[in-house]
Amino acid sequence: MKKYFVFLLLIASSLSAQQKDPQKILNEVIQKFNKVKDYEADINVKVDISFIKVPDTKAKIYFKQPDKNKIDSKGFAMLPKQSINFSITDLLKDNYNAFYVKAEKINNKNCDVVKVIPNNDSSDVILATLWIDESRYAVSKVELTGKRSGTTTIDFEYEDKNFNLPSKVIFAFNLGNAAMPQASQQKEEHESRRGRMQNLSGKVILTYSNYKINQGIPDSFFSEQKK
Repeated sequence: MKKYFVFLLLIASSLSAQQKDPQKILNEVIQKFNKVKDYEADINVKVDISFIKVPDTKAKIYFKQPDKNKIDSKGFAMLPKQSINFSITDLLKDNYNAFYVKAEKINNKNCDVVKVIPNNDSSDVILATLWIDESRYAVSKVELTGKRSGTTTIDFEYEDKNFNLPSKVIFAFNLGNAAMPQASQQKEEHESRRGRMQNLSGKVILTYSNYKINQGIPDSFFSEQKK
């Protein structure tokens, strides 16, 4: 019901703002991303969460179309999943409704703002707002509203002009009053920490370097066990 209410509000608000075709914009984004068949890159990860001390981590990430991912590092277990694996193609792979909202400048870039509502009831995302750089069809910013994961914002920076692969990703999250998983033991301790966890917010900053693009990573590489 909540998703349909959001849907009706967006219809009403977009009637006067519908100046561009949102589906055409999203298709351009996907086509540009699909130029990357595979890549590997080094990542430096900085975690900024108020009551958790996490040292900076270095890792190597591998990707192959359409959805194969592999990360070589021991320090990623506690990080929010979207901060490493977020992909616009994953968001748009199922049926959805898209609405053009407005043109807006962010970080000195002219962007088209498009809202997306997934029609898949199993998706945690209720609403996604995308700021898309109109000069290169790259996603500059994403704001996600989830059923259980609160609000997340992802900002992207780019250096390479040939491929829409980011040089930096800043992932900011705020769980608000989102429901937290129940602990199987030590219930009293869990309840005492629950208030702090419900207001958990922070940032994960990913800096990418040493990209190797379209080198032909074999499918078998992603099923190999780490030695």
